[in-house]
Amino acid sequence: MQVVRHKTARLRENGLHAVECDLAVEELLEIFIDDAPYAVTMRLPGNDINLAAGFCFSEGIISSLDDLLSISHCETAPDNGKVLVYIDPRRARNAAARIKRPEFLSKSSCGLCGKSRAEEIYTEIKPVERFRPMSLGAVLSLKDHLESRQSVFRKTGCTHSALIFDTRGGVLSFAEDIGRHNAFDKAIGELLLERKLADAYIALVSSRLSFEMVQKAGVLGAEIIAGFSAPTSMAVKMAEYLHITLIGFLRENSLSIYTHPGRITNDRDNS
Repeated sequence: MQVVRHKTARLRENGLHAVECDLAVEELLEIFIDDAPYAVTMRLPGNDINLAAGFCFSEGIISSLDDLLSISHCETAPDNGKVLVYIDPRRARNAAARIKRPEFLSKSSCGLCGKSRAEEIYTEIKPVERFRPMSLGAVLSLKDHLESRQSVFRKTGCTHSALIFDTRGGVLSFAEDIGRHNAFDKAIGELLLERKLADAYIALVSSRLSFEMVQKAGVLGAEIIAGFSAPTSMAVKMAEYLHITLIGFLRENSLSIYTHPGRITNDRDNS
């Protein structure tokens, strides 16, 4: 269940009226790695396996699907509120410092909650080596692709979404969640589990473009990340370093390009 009905009062021109509204469900999810608690996040139920897989990938715990021995819900946990991740022992040794650090709380609003040291914020990400162009018209058409898929947002108005495309403009994955980081991790996790990470070209998110969102795009290997809102200063610095084209304030007929604008050709043709 992702949406519940709730009785409320709504102000209209002639006063308060009793109405019912839809609320997005927010529930806790625990992620255990090799039988040890690693993270707790508040999420929109659904696609939990994708979320846990994408989280482990963007956190640097794993670098490919082959690093996973298994990933599944814990059958005894109420409401499927726990995902069990088991990592290949060879990879586990390489990632021991991250796996064995104290459990932290990753709230839905912040991707850095609980990080105990500054160096945990930074991961070793190689700058993008490819530089494939995309037309301005194609970029401007992306917003409709995302909004047409936001079923929970249309009912509740309180979710974020992430959409990942290939170079032909084909949709590779889509996810919706109460947390912007969770939505992106769900979309990334779907590609990881389907072995389609190499096809990722552009990521579109409904939220602001923070440092962590650009970092996830860098881990994914995306050449472009676009969002409906503004970027932060650290997001711009990270995108510049990673050779990622960073686009903010994406609308039907306007946008702002903050880094590496050469990828976007001045062509309004939607191809």
